[in-house]
Amino acid sequence: MTTKEYNISIDEYSDNIFRFALKHLRNEMSAKDIVQETFTKVWIKHEEVNFEKVKSYLFTTAYHAIIDWVKKEKRNGDFEEINKTIASESRGH
Repeated sequence: MTTKEYNISIDEYSDNIFRFALKHLRNEMSAKDIVQETFTKVWIKHEEVNFEKVKSYLFTTAYHAIIDWVKKEKRNGDFEEINKTIASESRGH
């Protein structure tokens, strides 16, 4: 994929990727981060990506980024819950 084709793919698909991420994450800032991460990953591999298949590549990349984000949030959420439990138990004793 050329630089010009990469820029075309940003113009054509960034809004769709944002809506896709927003639908799953329900968080506008996180959805914007997913868009940025997706296009960054595609740029890194732009020489290997076939422009005719870029839409599929973008959405697959975004999907994996969303899964990683959800896993990270779950780990962070669990960690925060553990901290809350420890804090409440230490106050109780």
